[in-house]
Amino acid sequence: MTPHGQPRRGGPRRTWPLLALAALLVLASCAEGGMIVSHGARGADQGPDPLVIWLWPGSGYEPFISQYNEEHDDVQVEIVRFDSQDLHANLQTAFAAGYGAPDVVMIDLSYMERFKRFPSYFYNLRELASEPLAGRYLAWNWQQAASPDGSFIYALPASIGPMTMLFRVSLYGQAGLPLDRGELAESLPDWDSFLRSGIVLRTRTGKPMIDNIGTLYRAILGQAEVQYFDPETGAFIGDTNPAVREAWDYAVAAKVNGLSAGLQTGSTEWAVGMEQGHFATLLAPAWMLSYVTENSPGAIRQWNMTRLPGGAANWGGWFFAIPRESRHPDEAWELIRWLTDEERQLELFREQNIFPSLTTLYDNTDITNKRDGFFMGAPVGQLLSEAALAVRPVYAGAYQPLVEEIMESALQKVENGLLSGDRAWEDAMRQIRTELAAR
Repeated sequence: MTPHGQPRRGGPRRTWPLLALAALLVLASCAEGGMIVSHGARGADQGPDPLVIWLWPGSGYEPFISQYNEEHDDVQVEIVRFDSQDLHANLQTAFAAGYGAPDVVMIDLSYMERFKRFPSYFYNLRELASEPLAGRYLAWNWQQAASPDGSFIYALPASIGPMTMLFRVSLYGQAGLPLDRGELAESLPDWDSFLRSGIVLRTRTGKPMIDNIGTLYRAILGQAEVQYFDPETGAFIGDTNPAVREAWDYAVAAKVNGLSAGLQTGSTEWAVGMEQGHFATLLAPAWMLSYVTENSPGAIRQWNMTRLPGGAANWGGWFFAIPRESRHPDEAWELIRWLTDEERQLELFREQNIFPSLTTLYDNTDITNKRDGFFMGAPVGQLLSEAALAVRPVYAGAYQPLVEEIMESALQKVENGLLSGDRAWEDAMRQIRTELAAR
């Protein structure tokens, strides 16, 4: 999966281009790598320059932008779509070349620290805003959008990905595990109890507990405030941080004990597994719920929902920023304010389970009263709100996506039986150190 939650379209993560020549090649090929959607006919002398916004496919903002264009005669917005990996790579390429950046860009949570190293390439939203912004967001989410002292605001938070736990009712029932949401959550206070229950479930039903060990690893590590990089120095500490090794060992233990179905998140086989009950538990961020309902329709009322074991975690989320290259910062500011206001965030949650970044919405009845019949009437809004409020601040270093990619690949080798847990760990740490030293 890409960091923001959309299934990858194949191939390894690309390296980040750094030369102006590469910029020329990438930007010249935008018609192939991305798709420009023009809203409103304009010629060379027909009105103002359009505002260009970069999005990734399936973001959900296209209908909003159509509405925005209909309601604003003085500005029209054009969309360029890139897969998430290409979007972030092309943005850095444009910065290196000195041209080609859009007026507005989505930035995934995992990439924020990388771009925050370059304040000269962004407008400080603090200077564009007419009112204070910080108090409208969760503290940890706001930390990701701003400089440490809060003087420079790089972007507006648009969504987050609090996690819950989906459980297959028939399999949990056969295993003799609690079926009441509250009782089940109480019976799984930590990951040791989760793995023990997984062994019971496999013994009694013959089915594995989870879809894959990568998701388990991400959920456990997501509960640690310090992960791969030192928040003070930015140095890589993944090989010495006990929280990283602990999450790794739990994931490997799940493989060793036969608790994983080995189904890659977002794959066709994974969707079939959701429908047919090939595994019993899915550790799911908010955005994944809609992916489940859309791609596994036969699973309706087969899965229920409760709290994540071990505490709260966040997976995914994104921001909107205004590159300094934009010639229309005021208009771009009005656009991102509109795209991230309460009405748009509520609609995205209602339609796609994209969870709001605005804390003022967590008491809104559209969220607190939301139940999902697909998940047996589970109080989706309440569970996600509680999880969001309980998430602890997590520092994602500048090269977080690189490390995540290497760790994910190493875990897949363990999952596929190609390497032992210890050997895969050693190889991953060696590769990470080599890759970071080259940057």
